[in-house]
Amino acid sequence: MSFKKNIIAFFAISILGTLGHFIYKWSGENYLVGLIFPVNESVWEHLKLLFFPTLIYSAGEYLLTKEKPKNYLASLTIGLFCGMFSIVTIYYIANGIFGYDIEFINIASYYVAIIIMLYKKNKIILSEKYSLKAAKIVFASILLIMAILFMFWSHNPPSIGIFTPPMPI
Repeated sequence: MSFKKNIIAFFAISILGTLGHFIYKWSGENYLVGLIFPVNESVWEHLKLLFFPTLIYSAGEYLLTKEKPKNYLASLTIGLFCGMFSIVTIYYIANGIFGYDIEFINIASYYVAIIIMLYKKNKIILSEKYSLKAAKIVFASILLIMAILFMFWSHNPPSIGIFTPPMPI
């Protein structure tokens, strides 16, 4: 993917995700809206801000691309997981160092995650790895399962720290 396309992707996903942070509240806490947009301030819910805007952008990107990479689903899935992993890692390292939530770091980690996701996605597309038909099925299944888990756990979260909103100071 060209530098120009990466810049467009970065800003499109950033804008969608940033707006997504507020949509649940703006909707009057609509149950269906909460399936896709964060319903609280937990780390898990904030991963939706990367996951769903990237899926939306990537669907459009794929439909508009003339030469479709055979490993697009693999690159998207692996890129998303790398980006989400970076959000979780940065959050817990910063929280461990400082002992509390620092909003600036949380926000910055989101934009860093988008860059990591796009970088990894592009590296995999260029490598042409995971191009077999079976890989497409596996990676499409992983994305579907992840989307279902995001939706299910929005209103039915397990009692695990990543699903718990941080305590105010």
